[in-house]
Amino acid sequence: MWSLSRRWWMVVVCFALVVGLAAGCSEEPAGSEDLCPEDPAKTEPGDCGCGVADDDADGDGVADCVDGCVDDAQKTEPGDCGCGVVDDDADGDGVADCVDGCVDDAQKTEPGDCGCGVADGDADGDGVADCIDGCVDDAQKTEPGICGCGVADDDADGDGVIGCQDACEGFDDAVDSDGDGVADGCDADSGYCVDAVDCDDGLACTANDCVDNVCQTTSLSECDWPAESVDQAQNITEIEGPIWDNDMYRDLSGAVWNPVDRTLWLCRNNGPSKIWAVVEDGAGGYEIDSKNGNRGEWEEFGDAEGLTLADLSEPETLYVLAEGEEHIREYDLSTYGTAVLMNDWNVQPHTPVSGGSGAEGLTFVPDVFLAAQGFVDGGGVSYQSTLGMGGLMLVGHQNGGGIFAFDLDRVSGNLVFVGEYETAASETAGLEFDRSTGLLYILHGAGMNTVEVARLSSQPSGSVRRLDTVRLHTGPGTHTLGSDNYEGIAITPNTDCANGFRRLFLTVDGGNAWSLFVFNDFPCDL
Repeated sequence: MWSLSRRWWMVVVCFALVVGLAAGCSEEPAGSEDLCPEDPAKTEPGDCGCGVADDDADGDGVADCVDGCVDDAQKTEPGDCGCGVVDDDADGDGVADCVDGCVDDAQKTEPGDCGCGVADGDADGDGVADCIDGCVDDAQKTEPGICGCGVADDDADGDGVIGCQDACEGFDDAVDSDGDGVADGCDADSGYCVDAVDCDDGLACTANDCVDNVCQTTSLSECDWPAESVDQAQNITEIEGPIWDNDMYRDLSGAVWNPVDRTLWLCRNNGPSKIWAVVEDGAGGYEIDSKNGNRGEWEEFGDAEGLTLADLSEPETLYVLAEGEEHIREYDLSTYGTAVLMNDWNVQPHTPVSGGSGAEGLTFVPDVFLAAQGFVDGGGVSYQSTLGMGGLMLVGHQNGGGIFAFDLDRVSGNLVFVGEYETAASETAGLEFDRSTGLLYILHGAGMNTVEVARLSSQPSGSVRRLDTVRLHTGPGTHTLGSDNYEGIAITPNTDCANGFRRLFLTVDGGNAWSLFVFNDFPCDL
């Protein structure tokens, strides 16, 4: 009995195992469930999702549903050039060839003014590309015109003669009262006369002679100061700034007036050395000039004692005299606040620098005046410039008071020493050549404070020559609260005359609040 029951039990167990195995074999493998139960074509969403086929028309491995260029196997986005066009960049400038106007020029994407392969440079910043600019270094001109690049084709004096062809620029060439072929504005002896009476200047301190129908004036004694005293003069020192920040309070030295653009240029010799451009304010006063938001002020010029202009058509080209070094330096000051050194001439081998006693005065004399007045070199031979500047540079010296003439070359940087000329005093602090009268104003400082007026003619004096003095004026005196150390002089031309007067500027070294004066009553006929 037991034996039968056991066999039955074993049959039941085996049946159960067979049924269980059969049931297990009928189940799907783990992880193979259908994730797109309503899409008979897909069991997974793929790239495009259920219900959308993952077609790849261009065979680039990116499904059409996410391919921005379904028919372009090279692109999946239009890019710069669009589907079907490769975004090549032949010149590697980051701009695709299909939109690059200069496919082989990495510097340009448009032809511009000069075309592909040629930069649209504008060296002079005048808005005209160099490739079509006839004067690439002249911002005022795009064609040479009559006078050439760098020289304006204008008629500043309105005499009908263009400046570069004008024998007496700034004045009417047709006005020649003594008939000597030199326009009055460039003729120091322009007064036509019959006898001495016609030449009388009304000063007891001068002799007035009529020589060959031309007036010649010679100083007999020291003349009184012809303008108002320094205590009555216009003090404009404050234009530089408030007392705690005014750099004109000490060491103010050279001065020069430009009659063309009506700018007064000033320099200071120390702490640091500086140059200023001063203009009229339209209300009878003056102010520091400005351009493009920059103040007309520059610094670091060595021991700057004198400065001058040469070609008035280059109003921002200044020549600066550094005492001690005995150098004349040419600067481009067209960018306000930034001085560009253009030339540097060493005159020390020809000047008598001794300790702290050096060159202090600087002025330029055009050839037309040298010729008209019979200027000669140290050997007594007629001399005008030969190195291209159209005139000579004169240096006034503190040691001995002499004036030294130099012919400068702006191209090579060379110079020719022309000669030494004595003056009426043993010290010279400032020079100013007045182109309206053809006379040289020589400021003697160091306590003398006299102003000598001289012609460019000279006479032998030992081993050198001596300039012909027309007048020697006492100075304007010392300001009650100031200093007597006058160092710079500038004068406006006779064309500026109003009621018989013009202006003369004097600078004072160490004058504090009384360092820059305008004498508004300086006579025009002196």
